[in-house]
Parts: sequence; structure tokens; C-alpha cells
Amino acid sequence: MNAVPSRRPALNRAPLPTPRFNPFAAVARTSLFDQVGHSIGDDAADKLIEDFGGRRLYIPVAPAPGDLVTRSIGLPAAMAMARVFGGDRLLIPATSDHAHRRVRIVAMRAEHVSISRIAHELRCTERYVYKVLAFNRAPETPAAESAAPTSAPIAERLKRGPINQRS
Repeated sequence: MNAVPSRRPALNRAPLPTPRFNPFAAVARTSLFDQVGHSIGDDAADKLIEDFGGRRLYIPVAPAPGDLVTRSIGLPAAMAMARVFGGDRLLIPATSDHAHRRVRIVAMRAEHVSISRIAHELRCTERYVYKVLAFNRAPETPAAESAAPTSAPIAERLKRGPINQRS
């Protein structure tokens, strides 16, 4: 049942299918605040964070004048937000200073501050701290240490630092 290329010349010359449009492929790791700010403007995004920061918010497909989102940011901004996020439940960030927070997390960890202390001082979750550290982790160890396999999960390695293995 294997098709010989000479028997199926039409398939050999057929153009390759064009890839489907992926709206998330063009977005290079932007925060939710950046995405919301791009769709409705930074002032409306700040107002949304002020009203609903830290909570999960349903974005209606067709906002009405009495909806929570509409009462917070107005009907035109709610309509613009519905075009992008309509029907989704968004976890609205508590603050809009994520870039500053990421820099502080990396700096505090470089000073050997514990993950728990970083999360407490910056008012975020430990999971978020691990996520930022894993994303920003640069190869700091020599090639011999980084080539040695470790049995500890990534979270434990980040918490304890490099593990000294005895040979």
C-alpha cells in the first residue's frame, strides 16, 4: 500500500499547506497587563487592576451597561476587551509592576534570600518566584557541574542551590 512517487505525481507537486494563524505565536512572553493594556489602553488597564486586582474576572462576549467590566472601565473599553478576551475568565494581576518585580526577584535571589522570604516581601506566590527564576536562569555554573545529572527536581535545586554530589 505504499505509494510510489511516480504513480502519484499530483501529490508530489502539490503546494505545502499554509500554516494556520496562531494569535499567540506573535506574542513574545508578554504579561496579561501588557495584553490588556494593548487592547484597551494603559489607563483603563490600571483602572481594571484597581477595581479587580488579584481576582478572577469573567469577560462577557457581549458586554452590557450593567456588567462589572463595563461599570469599571466603560462600554467602549469593555467592547474592545470583549473582542480579545470575550468569554474568558482572566486572573487580573494585583499590580502592574511585574517587570520591576521580576528584577527584584532575581536580585534578591542573587543575594541568597530564601524563596519564601522573596514571595512574602514582594507579595506574590512562591510558584511565581520559581517561575521567574527558572525563566531568567543563566548558566552560572561551570560546564563540569552543569553536565552532572542531579536527582532533585528543579524546584529543590532552585531552593537549595547547586547540590554537591559525592563520587
